[in-house]
Amino acid sequence: MKKRFIALTLLMIASVAVFAGCGGPQSKTFSKDGVSIVLNTDFKEETKAGHTMYLESNYASVSIKRERFDDLDGLTNESSLRDYTNSVVNNNELGTVTIQNNSGNSYNYDYFTYEKKVNNESYTYMATTVKGNDSFYLITFQTKKTDYSTYKTNFEEWAKSVKVDGAAD
Repeated sequence: MKKRFIALTLLMIASVAVFAGCGGPQSKTFSKDGVSIVLNTDFKEETKAGHTMYLESNYASVSIKRERFDDLDGLTNESSLRDYTNSVVNNNELGTVTIQNNSGNSYNYDYFTYEKKVNNESYTYMATTVKGNDSFYLITFQTKKTDYSTYKTNFEEWAKSVKVDGAAD
């Protein structure tokens, strides 16, 4: 009887461990037009004008915009990543933001956060920029301001997962 009880208990523990591992969203790689990002299966790709890729979940969105050097006014392939990042901040009239640099999967990227109200709801954005062979990329993570602290670590991990064609240091 004791052996059966022990065997049953071990079986229940193993079952709980297996099912607990399957409960959350799994990693998923999204790729398009020279850029890829690893998010989770909560995200679905949507179409949004002016974006290379737009991904949405119930709690956050990620927009990716590829801007080829030839299409940018005042920037070239000789321009630095910081030149592009400053251009993004200025062109979007974001005011004073603190731009920082970090390392991803073999490249450096700039990033900054800002807040904005949309339809009377406050949102926090974490914007990242990357320089590739022929383009700059703007990757923006967005969530409600009240949820930002919950998803900040995810945004940071997802930013590091981005890969672009010919990303430069």
